[in-house]
Amino acid sequence: MAAPLWIGSRCAPVFNTFVSSSRHSPACLDLCNRRFFSKKNRPKALIAPVGPLKANVQYPEPVQEGEIKYQEEYPWHEKTSPISQELYYSEEPPPSQGVDIGLPVQRFLGSKKFRQLKRKVNNENRANAELERAARLRTLKVPLEEVKKEWEASFGHEQLKDVATHYNIWKDLFEGAHFHPVVVTNVFFDSDDDHVVPVYRGNVVTPTEASRPPVVEYESDEDTLWTLILTNPDGHLRDNQAEYLHWFVGNIPGSDISKGDTVCEYFPPFPPQGTGYHRFVFILFKQEGPLDYSTEKRPSPCHSLRSRTFHMFEFYRDRQDQLTPAGLNFFQSQWDQSVRETFRNVLKMPEPIFEYDFPKPFIAPQLMIPHRKAIQYLDKYLPKEPILKKF
Repeated sequence: MAAPLWIGSRCAPVFNTFVSSSRHSPACLDLCNRRFFSKKNRPKALIAPVGPLKANVQYPEPVQEGEIKYQEEYPWHEKTSPISQELYYSEEPPPSQGVDIGLPVQRFLGSKKFRQLKRKVNNENRANAELERAARLRTLKVPLEEVKKEWEASFGHEQLKDVATHYNIWKDLFEGAHFHPVVVTNVFFDSDDDHVVPVYRGNVVTPTEASRPPVVEYESDEDTLWTLILTNPDGHLRDNQAEYLHWFVGNIPGSDISKGDTVCEYFPPFPPQGTGYHRFVFILFKQEGPLDYSTEKRPSPCHSLRSRTFHMFEFYRDRQDQLTPAGLNFFQSQWDQSVRETFRNVLKMPEPIFEYDFPKPFIAPQLMIPHRKAIQYLDKYLPKEPILKKF
Protein backbone atom coordinates (compact mmCIF):
# COMPACT_ATOMS: atom_id res chain seq x y z
CA MET A 1 0.00 0.00 0.00
CA ALA A 2 3.00 2.32 -0.29
CA ALA A 3 2.41 3.17 -3.95
CA PRO A 4 -0.67 5.41 -3.47
CA LEU A 5 1.19 7.44 -0.87
CA TRP A 6 4.05 8.13 -3.26
CA ILE A 7 1.73 8.96 -6.13
CA GLY A 8 -0.35 11.39 -4.05
CA SER A 9 2.58 13.16 -2.44
CA ARG A 10 4.31 13.78 -5.75
CA CYS A 11 1.27 14.61 -7.84
CA ALA A 12 -0.10 17.30 -5.55
CA PRO A 13 2.47 20.00 -6.35
CA VAL A 14 2.59 19.02 -10.02
CA PHE A 15 -1.12 19.37 -10.78
CA ASN A 16 -1.51 22.34 -8.38
CA THR A 17 -4.73 20.92 -6.88
CA PHE A 18 -5.93 19.46 -3.66
CA VAL A 19 -5.45 15.72 -3.23
CA SER A 20 -8.90 14.38 -2.55
CA SER A 21 -9.33 10.82 -3.68
CA SER A 22 -11.01 7.88 -2.12
CA ARG A 23 -7.94 5.82 -2.84
CA HIS A 24 -5.88 7.67 -0.21
CA SER A 25 -6.18 7.48 3.52
CA PRO A 26 -6.86 10.61 5.66
CA ALA A 27 -3.24 10.65 6.82
CA CYS A 28 -2.04 10.61 3.23
CA LEU A 29 -4.37 13.48 2.24
CA ASP A 30 -3.26 15.58 5.19
CA LEU A 31 0.40 15.07 4.31
CA CYS A 32 -0.14 15.99 0.66
CA ASN A 33 -2.14 19.14 1.47
CA ARG A 34 0.47 20.31 3.94
CA ARG A 35 3.17 19.95 1.34
CA PHE A 36 1.09 21.76 -1.25
CA PHE A 37 0.56 24.76 1.06
CA SER A 38 4.16 24.95 2.21
CA LYS A 39 5.97 28.32 2.15
CA LYS A 40 7.54 27.44 -1.16
CA ASN A 41 4.27 26.63 -2.95
CA ARG A 42 1.94 28.98 -1.10
CA PRO A 43 0.22 31.62 -3.29
CA LYS A 44 1.63 35.15 -2.94
CA ALA A 45 -1.77 36.63 -2.05
CA LEU A 46 -1.83 34.58 1.16
CA ILE A 47 1.55 35.80 2.45
CA ALA A 48 1.26 38.62 5.00
CA PRO A 49 3.21 41.83 4.24
CA VAL A 50 6.47 42.44 6.08
CA GLY A 51 6.86 45.38 8.46
CA PRO A 52 4.63 47.38 10.79
CA LEU A 53 1.30 48.68 9.52
CA LYS A 54 0.47 52.35 9.17
CA ALA A 55 -1.89 53.84 11.70
CA ASN A 56 -5.39 55.00 10.68
CA VAL A 57 -5.13 53.58 7.16
CA GLN A 58 -7.83 51.57 5.39
CA TYR A 59 -6.05 48.47 4.12
CA PRO A 60 -7.76 46.62 1.25
CA GLU A 61 -8.30 42.94 1.05
CA PRO A 62 -5.46 40.83 -0.39
CA VAL A 63 -5.65 40.91 -4.16
CA GLN A 64 -5.24 38.09 -6.57
CA GLU A 65 -1.90 37.06 -7.91
CA GLY A 66 -0.65 39.19 -10.78
CA GLU A 67 -1.85 42.56 -9.48
CA ILE A 68 0.96 44.79 -8.22
CA LYS A 69 -1.10 47.86 -7.37
CA TYR A 70 -1.40 46.74 -3.75
CA GLN A 71 2.36 46.49 -3.39
CA GLU A 72 3.00 49.87 -4.99
CA GLU A 73 0.51 51.82 -2.85
CA TYR A 74 1.70 50.30 0.42
CA PRO A 75 5.52 49.96 0.34
CA TRP A 76 6.12 48.00 3.51
CA HIS A 77 9.91 48.21 3.29
CA GLU A 78 9.80 51.96 3.94
CA LYS A 79 8.35 51.42 7.40
CA THR A 80 10.80 48.76 8.55
CA SER A 81 13.51 51.24 9.66
CA PRO A 82 13.69 52.24 13.35
CA ILE A 83 12.07 55.46 14.51
CA SER A 84 15.43 56.96 15.49
CA GLN A 85 16.63 56.79 11.88
CA GLU A 86 13.44 58.45 10.62
CA LEU A 87 13.91 61.33 13.04
CA TYR A 88 17.62 61.77 12.26
CA TYR A 89 17.54 61.46 8.48
CA SER A 90 15.00 64.07 7.42
CA GLU A 91 13.50 63.68 3.97
CA GLU A 92 13.27 67.46 3.50
CA PRO A 93 16.69 68.92 2.58
CA PRO A 94 17.70 72.38 3.79
CA PRO A 95 16.72 75.30 1.53
CA SER A 96 20.24 75.73 0.15
CA GLN A 97 20.99 72.04 -0.35
CA GLY A 98 22.90 71.43 -3.55
CA VAL A 99 23.73 75.09 -4.28
CA ASP A 100 27.32 75.59 -5.43
CA ILE A 101 28.54 78.95 -4.11
CA GLY A 102 32.19 78.56 -5.09
CA LEU A 103 34.35 79.49 -8.04
CA PRO A 104 33.82 77.84 -11.44
CA VAL A 105 35.33 74.38 -11.63
CA GLN A 106 37.32 73.14 -14.59
CA ARG A 107 36.01 69.66 -15.15
CA PHE A 108 38.56 66.93 -15.74
CA LEU A 109 38.39 64.40 -18.54
CA GLY A 110 35.41 62.11 -18.73
CA SER A 111 35.63 58.49 -17.71
CA LYS A 112 36.19 57.25 -21.28
CA LYS A 113 38.89 59.80 -22.12
CA PHE A 114 40.50 59.28 -18.73
CA ARG A 115 40.76 55.53 -19.33
CA GLN A 116 42.32 56.19 -22.72
CA LEU A 117 44.84 58.60 -21.21
CA LYS A 118 45.64 56.15 -18.41
CA ARG A 119 46.16 53.33 -20.92
CA LYS A 120 48.46 55.54 -22.98
CA VAL A 121 50.59 56.50 -19.97
CA ASN A 122 50.83 52.87 -18.83
CA ASN A 123 52.00 51.76 -22.27
CA GLU A 124 54.65 54.49 -22.33
CA ASN A 125 55.89 53.47 -18.88
CA ARG A 126 56.12 49.82 -19.89
CA ALA A 127 58.12 50.76 -22.97
CA ASN A 128 60.57 52.82 -20.91
CA ALA A 129 63.65 50.67 -20.29
CA GLU A 130 65.01 52.92 -17.53
CA LEU A 131 61.82 52.67 -15.48
CA GLU A 132 61.77 48.90 -15.93
CA ARG A 133 65.37 48.60 -14.79
CA ALA A 134 64.80 50.85 -11.74
CA ALA A 135 61.68 48.91 -10.76
CA ARG A 136 63.49 45.58 -11.12
CA LEU A 137 66.46 46.75 -9.04
CA ARG A 138 64.12 48.44 -6.52
CA THR A 139 65.71 51.84 -7.00
CA LEU A 140 62.64 53.53 -8.47
CA LYS A 141 61.59 56.67 -6.60
CA VAL A 142 58.12 58.13 -7.01
CA PRO A 143 58.07 61.96 -7.11
CA LEU A 144 55.43 62.53 -4.44
CA GLU A 145 55.35 66.30 -4.88
CA GLU A 146 54.55 65.96 -8.57
CA VAL A 147 51.89 63.36 -7.81
CA LYS A 148 50.32 65.67 -5.23
CA LYS A 149 50.26 68.63 -7.62
CA GLU A 150 48.68 66.53 -10.36
CA TRP A 151 46.05 65.25 -7.91
CA GLU A 152 45.25 68.79 -6.75
CA ALA A 153 44.87 69.94 -10.35
CA SER A 154 42.61 67.04 -11.37
CA PHE A 155 40.45 65.31 -8.75
CA GLY A 156 41.60 67.02 -5.56
CA HIS A 157 38.88 69.63 -5.20
CA GLU A 158 36.12 67.06 -5.79
CA GLN A 159 37.43 64.68 -3.15
CA LEU A 160 38.01 67.50 -0.67
CA LYS A 161 34.40 68.54 -1.10
CA ASP A 162 33.32 65.00 -0.25
CA VAL A 163 35.54 65.03 2.85
CA ALA A 164 33.94 68.27 4.02
CA THR A 165 30.52 66.73 3.43
CA HIS A 166 31.50 63.79 5.64
CA TYR A 167 32.49 66.16 8.44
CA ASN A 168 29.27 68.24 8.05
CA ILE A 169 31.20 71.40 7.20
CA TRP A 170 28.64 72.57 4.64
CA LYS A 171 25.66 71.81 6.85
CA ASP A 172 26.97 73.62 9.93
CA LEU A 173 28.58 76.64 8.25
CA PHE A 174 26.61 77.30 5.05
CA GLU A 175 23.24 75.65 5.71
CA GLY A 176 23.95 72.91 3.18
CA ALA A 177 25.46 74.99 0.37
CA HIS A 178 28.86 73.80 -0.79
CA PHE A 179 31.84 74.84 -2.91
CA HIS A 180 34.87 73.23 -4.51
CA PRO A 181 38.14 74.30 -2.80
CA VAL A 182 39.90 75.05 -6.08
CA VAL A 183 42.51 77.28 -4.41
CA VAL A 184 45.06 75.03 -2.71
CA THR A 185 45.93 76.42 0.74
CA ASN A 186 48.81 75.16 2.87
CA VAL A 187 48.39 75.81 6.60
CA PHE A 188 50.86 74.82 9.30
CA PHE A 189 51.74 75.78 12.88
CA ASP A 190 55.30 76.40 14.06
CA SER A 191 55.63 74.07 17.04
CA ASP A 192 59.36 74.80 17.45
CA ASP A 193 62.33 75.92 15.40
CA ASP A 194 62.77 72.58 13.64
CA HIS A 195 59.26 71.14 13.30
CA VAL A 196 55.93 72.32 11.97
CA VAL A 197 52.44 70.88 12.39
CA PRO A 198 50.51 70.87 9.10
CA VAL A 199 46.76 71.31 8.82
CA TYR A 200 45.18 69.08 6.21
CA ARG A 201 41.48 68.17 6.19
CA GLY A 202 40.51 66.65 9.51
CA ASN A 203 43.84 65.75 11.11
CA VAL A 204 44.30 66.16 14.87
CA VAL A 205 46.19 69.19 16.21
CA THR A 206 46.49 69.75 19.95
CA PRO A 207 45.77 73.18 21.50
CA THR A 208 49.41 73.33 22.61
CA GLU A 209 50.61 72.94 19.02
CA ALA A 210 48.14 75.61 17.85
CA SER A 211 49.01 78.15 20.53
CA ARG A 212 50.57 80.58 18.02
CA PRO A 213 49.12 81.99 14.77
CA PRO A 214 49.54 79.65 11.81
CA VAL A 215 51.29 80.25 8.52
CA VAL A 216 48.94 80.21 5.51
CA GLU A 217 50.28 79.91 1.96
CA TYR A 218 48.44 79.90 -1.36
CA GLU A 219 49.09 81.01 -4.92
CA SER A 220 47.31 84.09 -6.27
CA ASP A 221 47.82 87.21 -8.33
CA GLU A 222 49.11 90.31 -6.59
CA ASP A 223 46.18 92.45 -7.71
CA THR A 224 43.55 90.20 -6.03
CA LEU A 225 42.07 90.58 -2.54
CA TRP A 226 41.26 87.76 -0.13
CA THR A 227 39.65 87.16 3.26
CA LEU A 228 40.73 84.44 5.71
CA ILE A 229 38.52 83.25 8.58
CA LEU A 230 39.14 80.61 11.26
CA THR A 231 36.01 79.54 13.14
CA ASN A 232 34.93 76.81 15.55
CA PRO A 233 31.36 75.55 14.96
CA ASP A 234 31.44 73.14 17.93
CA GLY A 235 32.66 75.14 20.88
CA HIS A 236 30.07 77.78 21.74
CA LEU A 237 29.11 77.48 25.41
CA ARG A 238 25.65 79.08 25.24
CA ASP A 239 24.24 78.87 21.70
CA ASN A 240 24.44 75.63 19.73
CA GLN A 241 23.80 77.49 16.46
CA ALA A 242 26.63 79.99 16.98
CA GLU A 243 30.39 79.74 16.54
CA TYR A 244 33.51 81.21 18.07
CA LEU A 245 35.67 83.36 15.82
CA HIS A 246 39.38 82.56 16.29
CA TRP A 247 40.94 84.57 13.46
CA PHE A 248 39.78 87.08 10.85
CA VAL A 249 41.99 88.82 8.31
CA GLY A 250 40.41 90.77 5.43
CA ASN A 251 41.54 92.68 2.35
CA ILE A 252 44.65 90.52 1.93
CA PRO A 253 46.62 91.67 -1.13
CA GLY A 254 47.67 88.57 -3.03
CA SER A 255 49.01 85.92 -0.66
CA ASP A 256 50.71 88.23 1.85
CA ILE A 257 48.55 87.85 4.96
CA SER A 258 50.74 90.19 7.00
CA LYS A 259 49.56 93.14 4.84
CA GLY A 260 45.86 92.41 5.37
CA ASP A 261 43.47 94.10 7.78
CA THR A 262 43.28 92.17 11.05
CA VAL A 263 39.60 92.25 11.97
CA CYS A 264 39.98 89.79 14.86
CA GLU A 265 43.26 88.67 16.36
CA TYR A 266 44.20 85.03 16.55
CA PHE A 267 43.05 83.11 19.61
CA PRO A 268 44.24 79.55 20.36
CA PRO A 269 41.77 76.65 20.52
CA PHE A 270 40.12 76.03 23.89
CA PRO A 271 37.86 72.95 23.64
CA PRO A 272 36.43 72.38 27.14
CA GLN A 273 37.18 69.18 28.95
CA GLY A 274 34.67 66.41 28.27
CA THR A 275 33.33 67.80 24.97
CA GLY A 276 35.42 65.61 22.67
CA TYR A 277 36.87 66.73 19.36
CA HIS A 278 36.11 70.18 17.94
CA ARG A 279 36.38 71.24 14.30
CA PHE A 280 38.43 74.35 13.51
CA VAL A 281 37.79 75.45 9.93
CA PHE A 282 39.86 77.78 7.74
CA ILE A 283 37.81 79.40 4.96
CA LEU A 284 39.53 81.46 2.26
CA PHE A 285 37.26 83.90 0.40
CA LYS A 286 38.06 85.74 -2.81
CA GLN A 287 36.91 89.37 -2.83
CA GLU A 288 35.51 91.27 -5.77
CA GLY A 289 37.02 94.47 -4.37
CA PRO A 290 37.92 96.22 -1.11
CA LEU A 291 35.41 95.61 1.68
CA ASP A 292 34.57 97.52 4.84
CA TYR A 293 34.69 95.19 7.85
CA SER A 294 34.11 97.87 10.47
CA THR A 295 30.91 96.13 11.66
CA GLU A 296 32.89 92.92 12.26
CA LYS A 297 35.80 94.62 13.98
CA ARG A 298 36.72 93.16 17.38
CA PRO A 299 38.69 94.97 20.09
CA SER A 300 42.38 94.21 20.42
CA PRO A 301 43.10 92.16 22.43
CA CYS A 302 39.77 90.36 22.36
CA HIS A 303 39.45 88.11 25.43
CA SER A 304 35.65 88.13 25.60
CA LEU A 305 33.80 85.08 24.35
CA ARG A 306 30.70 87.16 23.79
CA SER A 307 32.62 89.41 21.40
CA ARG A 308 33.96 86.39 19.53
CA THR A 309 30.50 84.97 18.84
CA PHE A 310 30.17 84.52 15.09
CA HIS A 311 27.73 83.19 12.48
CA MET A 312 29.38 82.19 9.22
CA PHE A 313 26.13 81.78 7.31
CA GLU A 314 24.86 85.25 8.20
CA PHE A 315 28.26 86.78 7.48
CA TYR A 316 28.38 85.25 4.00
CA ARG A 317 24.70 85.91 3.25
CA ASP A 318 25.17 89.66 3.77
CA ARG A 319 28.24 89.74 1.49
CA GLN A 320 27.56 86.99 -1.02
CA ASP A 321 27.89 89.41 -3.95
CA GLN A 322 31.39 90.49 -2.88
CA LEU A 323 32.80 87.21 -1.46
CA THR A 324 33.28 83.78 -3.03
CA PRO A 325 34.66 80.85 -0.98
CA ALA A 326 37.68 79.30 -2.66
CA GLY A 327 39.88 77.49 -0.10
CA LEU A 328 39.26 75.08 2.77
CA ASN A 329 41.38 73.51 5.51
CA PHE A 330 40.31 72.24 8.91
CA PHE A 331 41.67 70.29 11.84
CA GLN A 332 40.30 68.62 14.96
CA SER A 333 41.36 69.35 18.50
CA GLN A 334 40.43 68.22 21.99
CA TRP A 335 41.23 69.28 25.55
CA ASP A 336 44.74 69.27 26.94
CA GLN A 337 46.48 71.00 29.84
CA SER A 338 47.00 74.27 27.94
CA VAL A 339 43.22 74.83 27.77
CA ARG A 340 43.09 75.16 31.55
CA GLU A 341 45.73 77.88 31.43
CA THR A 342 43.79 79.65 28.68
CA PHE A 343 40.59 79.78 30.72
CA ARG A 344 42.28 80.86 33.94
CA ASN A 345 44.96 83.27 32.74
CA VAL A 346 43.62 84.64 29.44
CA LEU A 347 39.82 84.48 29.61
CA LYS A 348 39.83 85.09 33.40
CA MET A 349 37.01 82.64 34.04
CA PRO A 350 36.60 79.25 35.72
CA GLU A 351 37.21 76.31 33.43
CA PRO A 352 33.98 74.46 32.53
CA ILE A 353 34.18 70.68 32.75
CA PHE A 354 31.52 68.53 31.12
CA GLU A 355 30.59 64.96 31.88
CA TYR A 356 28.02 62.77 30.21
CA ASP A 357 25.18 61.77 32.52
CA PHE A 358 24.38 58.20 31.57
CA PRO A 359 20.78 57.10 32.20
CA LYS A 360 20.27 54.52 34.90
CA PRO A 361 19.90 51.01 33.51
CA PHE A 362 16.48 49.43 33.74
CA ILE A 363 16.28 46.54 36.21
CA ALA A 364 13.26 44.29 35.96
CA PRO A 365 11.55 43.15 39.16
CA GLN A 366 13.25 40.22 40.78
CA LEU A 367 11.74 36.81 40.16
CA MET A 368 11.22 34.45 43.02
CA ILE A 369 12.20 31.46 40.92
CA PRO A 370 14.36 32.65 38.00
CA HIS A 371 14.26 30.14 35.16
CA ARG A 372 17.35 29.63 33.03
CA LYS A 373 19.17 32.66 34.42
CA ALA A 374 22.91 32.99 34.87
CA ILE A 375 24.44 32.64 38.29
CA GLN A 376 25.13 36.40 38.29
CA TYR A 377 21.38 37.11 38.08
CA LEU A 378 21.14 38.09 41.76
CA ASP A 379 24.12 40.47 41.67
CA LYS A 380 22.07 43.41 40.40
CA TYR A 381 19.58 43.04 43.25
CA LEU A 382 22.19 43.20 46.01
CA PRO A 383 22.21 46.37 48.14
CA LYS A 384 24.84 48.93 47.18
CA GLU A 385 25.77 49.63 50.79
CA PRO A 386 28.33 47.21 52.23
CA ILE A 387 26.85 44.56 54.48
CA LEU A 388 28.53 44.45 57.89
CA LYS A 389 28.45 41.16 59.64
CA LYS A 390 27.64 41.30 63.32
CA PHE A 391 28.97 38.52 65.49
